[in-house]
Amino acid sequence: MPFSRMIEESVPDWLDRRFLEQALGGGGEDVGSSVEVVSYLVKSALTPGENFASYLFRVLLYYKSDDSSEAVKQSLIVKQPVKAGLIYEIASKTQFYDKETVFYGGLLEKMSEKVNCKLGPKSFYSPVEQVVVLEDLKPEYIVADKNLQLDLQHSELVFKFLAKYHASAVAVNHDDPKLIESVSGECEFTIDGPIRRWAEFGTKFIGDILKEMGFRDLGDFVLSRADGIWESAVETLKARPGHFNVLVHGDIWTTNLMFKYNSDKELVDMKVLDFQLARYTTPVVDLLYYLYTSANDTVRDHHQVELFELYVKELNKNLQQLGCKERFSMKELIGDINHVIPWFIAAFVYGMIPIFVHGTKDGLDMEGITGKDITSGKCNPILAKMFSCKVIRALLPNLMRQYVSMLKGF
Repeated sequence: MPFSRMIEESVPDWLDRRFLEQALGGGGEDVGSSVEVVSYLVKSALTPGENFASYLFRVLLYYKSDDSSEAVKQSLIVKQPVKAGLIYEIASKTQFYDKETVFYGGLLEKMSEKVNCKLGPKSFYSPVEQVVVLEDLKPEYIVADKNLQLDLQHSELVFKFLAKYHASAVAVNHDDPKLIESVSGECEFTIDGPIRRWAEFGTKFIGDILKEMGFRDLGDFVLSRADGIWESAVETLKARPGHFNVLVHGDIWTTNLMFKYNSDKELVDMKVLDFQLARYTTPVVDLLYYLYTSANDTVRDHHQVELFELYVKELNKNLQQLGCKERFSMKELIGDINHVIPWFIAAFVYGMIPIFVHGTKDGLDMEGITGKDITSGKCNPILAKMFSCKVIRALLPNLMRQYVSMLKGF
């Protein structure tokens, strides 16, 4: 078969035949003698504007190896960090992109082995620093439509999965605490980080919007936390001695979840993607982030406590099976949920609201925003437009009502 290639204009020059042969061959200078790429097609795996923190490319290729004279079909995902904007600034000063190198370099495999469950995609060798090469899970696994949100069945699977994921991290921490520590550094909630002004401005803004819309109690709830919101959020996110702490995923929402269905369209499995925001803290941050970005109204209105109880049960079962002495109770979970209220509010205005407007005319171009823009107040009109847009005004009262009702219901 003669060599051929098709490449979109936006694809980096280094993503070529040699790169792919090294990835499939595991590195080294002589991989061309064992792996030969005979054709490949590269295209973006994202629609314009979807690259929050990375560019994703889907590579469909055919290759030959010493094991077979027949060309083998393979689909890969190549993930490249963005090189401009707010996320790039955060990443350049933290472990942000280095974390995935550790996860895909062995940590995720160790976690998966602990619970006898493949938690994420297989990774391949990458000859370019901070670039990740992964198996393409599609079409076997798919990403759900974030606008439809996820029902109770999906939410139960997510909570069971997180229980297994967190327990596996506890077990690996017993074996190799330095490995867990290497991906535990905080990337977003740092005391002098560029997100601080965003969170402070946003907290006051949405509190005022709620009161303006007639939801005085909800507005007062938010505004009562506005003073010192960032310092409190940073502090409450830190691991607390004497409490149950785990390596959380840190970015559990629809786009980072892939689901598998059988021929009868029944949900049977899931995997997670994107590990840049892993941190060592209370597990409730993963549970809350999923519920308030990805679960539907029925789940939040009627099944939150049920899901928390399911998580505690499954977590303790997995910890016991792994021979770990740690346990987590509903009382501790409730205490942690109340403890991280400042984090939730700050994460809501910085992390969750942009998700809700992503893909709309009010969505933010994260590469077009810098930390200096935020700290100087230059971004305030842009943020104000996002916080007060039609989509957010429709969602905000309901989400805050569900959150406050959950807190009061404990």
